Amino acid sequence: MSATPTPTPAARPGPAGGHGDGTRPVPAEGPKTDAGPATPDGGGPVARRVLVVSADIGGGHDATGRALAERVHALWPGSRVGWVDTLDVMGPGVGGLFRRTYVTNVDATPWLYEFFWAAIWRHPWFAVASKWFTGAWAGRGLARVVEAFDPDLIVSTYPLGSAGLAWLRRRRGLGVPLGAWVCDFAPHPSWVYAELDLDVLVHPAALPVAAVAAPGAPLAVSAPPVLDRFRPGDRAEAARRCGLDPTRPAVVVACGSYGFGHVEEAIHALVGIGDAVQVVAVCGRNDRLVARLAALGVPPGRLLVRRWVDDMPTLLRGAHLVVTNAGGATALEAWATGTPIVMYRPIAAHGVANAALMSAAGLAETARSPQALVAYVRSRLFGRQPPAAPAPHPHLPDLGLPALADAPPAQGARAAGGAGPDRRGASARPASWPLRTQDAFFLHVQSDTVAQQIGTVMELGPRQDGRPVGAADLTALLAARLPMITTLRRRLVDRGRWHRPGWVIDRYVDPREHVEEIHVAPGDDGAAALDRFWSEPLALDRPLWRILLVGGLPGGRTRVAVKLHHCLGDGLSVIGVLTRLLDRPAETGRAAPAGPTASPVAAPTRGGRPRRLGLVARGLVRLATQGPAPATGFNRPLRSPRRRLVAATLPAAEVLRAARACGAHASELMLALTARAMGVLDPGGAPPRLRAMFAVSEDPRQRASTQGNWTGAVTLDLPLGRFPARARVAAVQQSLRAALRSGEAEAAGAVMRAMGVLPAPLHGALARRVYTDRHLNVVVSYVSTPWHSRLLAGAPLLAATPVVALARGVPLGVGVLRCGNTFGLGVLLDESLADAGGAFVDAVRAGLAELLDGADAGATGGIESGAGTRGAERPPDGAPAGRRREGPVPPGVSRCA
Repeated sequence: MSATPTPTPAARPGPAGGHGDGTRPVPAEGPKTDAGPATPDGGGPVARRVLVVSADIGGGHDATGRALAERVHALWPGSRVGWVDTLDVMGPGVGGLFRRTYVTNVDATPWLYEFFWAAIWRHPWFAVASKWFTGAWAGRGLARVVEAFDPDLIVSTYPLGSAGLAWLRRRRGLGVPLGAWVCDFAPHPSWVYAELDLDVLVHPAALPVAAVAAPGAPLAVSAPPVLDRFRPGDRAEAARRCGLDPTRPAVVVACGSYGFGHVEEAIHALVGIGDAVQVVAVCGRNDRLVARLAALGVPPGRLLVRRWVDDMPTLLRGAHLVVTNAGGATALEAWATGTPIVMYRPIAAHGVANAALMSAAGLAETARSPQALVAYVRSRLFGRQPPAAPAPHPHLPDLGLPALADAPPAQGARAAGGAGPDRRGASARPASWPLRTQDAFFLHVQSDTVAQQIGTVMELGPRQDGRPVGAADLTALLAARLPMITTLRRRLVDRGRWHRPGWVIDRYVDPREHVEEIHVAPGDDGAAALDRFWSEPLALDRPLWRILLVGGLPGGRTRVAVKLHHCLGDGLSVIGVLTRLLDRPAETGRAAPAGPTASPVAAPTRGGRPRRLGLVARGLVRLATQGPAPATGFNRPLRSPRRRLVAATLPAAEVLRAARACGAHASELMLALTARAMGVLDPGGAPPRLRAMFAVSEDPRQRASTQGNWTGAVTLDLPLGRFPARARVAAVQQSLRAALRSGEAEAAGAVMRAMGVLPAPLHGALARRVYTDRHLNVVVSYVSTPWHSRLLAGAPLLAATPVVALARGVPLGVGVLRCGNTFGLGVLLDESLADAGGAFVDAVRAGLAELLDGADAGATGGIESGAGTRGAERPPDGAPAGRRREGPVPPGVSRCA
């Protein structure tokens, strides 16, 4: 197994919201849970991975995204919310260019903006062409983000983001639920897409407009998508909190984050009413507007000028009237707060459309001259009838998020699940998501005798009610969790002889087809059943995973074996999937985040900095000059798929004590113990050294922990034969750290990515040539998990053993998994070495005992941390040996895999 932790990037500071509330939608991440609340029976809300697709252009898109993030955490506590700016992934400088163009169009050339808007409505071909162009552009950038984050729900608040998602649905079979939230009151063709599962509007009056904009699109109406803090309340108290006079009516003029339009004209007219009205100007990012308003010379008490408002909900609650001109986020927030709205000289295109529809729906008044604005304000504030507060229309509760999560697949998603006729009447291949090069590698190297499947065998105690966990308990849990784990719903499809296979994501997977349960007789520990399980390859015509429950063990225990195809992911992907199935006991469950939190998801970068390029170059030289692996008596072609799994556990306290005594990391110690035990496999003819492939994570990007192979690998020489115990540890430590410094891991990753440019047959042939005993003798993996006190379907996790995949001519794979207070040791052997498994484990135990005896006796002569790696810092437990920590690492998770 191999591992890659997911770092948590720093929050991106800056303003947000059309009014400027002083926050960005990506504050530092709040507390996260691994698998949601403690609901072992599979009931109740389950944590989700939700990706918000927005854009920092104006403030309405980000404001809507923050509202959705807030509701996600309220609906599904412990969820992970990722955030991506569509303009950022469309290319360097695109965001700045689009923002400048938008500001110029609205502020200086509104006729051009209006012309483009009208052309989309008048000419359907132009709408289709523009949506296709922007969708392909944005979709290609979003593709890598979606693949990296692996969401189970995607929500868009920006038209170009929605276009990109629709393109991914059509062209790549993106099968997770997709929804678009229209944060303008009036939709237009660029907002609404038939390929999405749900297009959410803010008012029933917008339904016929959206139906014309995108015929056949699935439409729904929700309450205004604003933060929960925007709600009616005590106006006088709110005014006092904002520094206003509660005895005088307040008029807030807020015209978006850019301060567009005739703001000065409106304020000049309003302050002319006199001291009876206090005017609050919210200028957002427009510093020039602030300076011009300060130069007006308005008498004190009539005008309060603000840039960014830290507490916009309170300001709107304390206002008697809101004057705006776009009908975006500010209007929706005022509507939700119950504050009457005046649209003054709406800006071109979408502002005019929003004002017209809001006025027709009775939610706003439109004033097109200073005199009309003053007349309306006087009649509303000083007339006989008080201003009416617009009432929201919450047709869908919780902003429509549950409706999206449970929505049936849209037409584009259904097309991705199966073939249909193309224009020529032939059977068209289903739309699919191509496998990454690294993932396809492990599909290519699979053969009839070498199945590429990895996983874990977990030992469970009895449930709280005293009975052992059974298949019914596990299938109920899976039925509840599978909608949130896209990895377990991925299915391979053929994309043609010269192309890598692709993924489609099935919206429904029956867990009963993937779970098998057997009961063993008294005295049978289930080892034979597990050997059969790991000897059977996975069927490639369905989602690539299976689970075996072995019941009837003493004390109500159950063994649960979980295997995934290696093309689905690496060792940490297995850990990530299982973590989403595991629960914390109720008494130790984490509380849900108090507010909306989201993390920016960066698009995986291609290429690297000069230092990384230098590492890759040195690593390529090392790979080219290594030569073949040593010849042994046990490296030979594997004649059958039959396997033998030997499992053991080592106390974590003893392993860590021995590692400290040697000045080594636990991964280095376990490699040394593996080297000692290798001698039992070929006691007469073993060479002095064997080459081990050791997977390491060399990718610091934030990405999903549940899907994909993101690791590189290094090869190192393990010393065999008679060796002083601590000297062997020192030799392994020196060899590993030299390999890590050499850039081999970076070079191996670069080579795997480069192989993907080849046609699929050539890629496969090359992969099968390099992943053999010509280049390695044994596969070794080290993973540390965050599992401390976990439940699976209500049964406590007692121990876990990793299982690695073998390679052609490599009959032995050793996996080490740190889980809680134990180190699980899983030794997978080809049938030619089946009888040596017990001796191998005994040799590992004897080596650990030898090191502990030396430590207890106060033996001297041990190496210092970093010996042989001049200048290297000693890695803490849970950090990679000899590697610089690149971003936060979860406690106990090693970048060595």
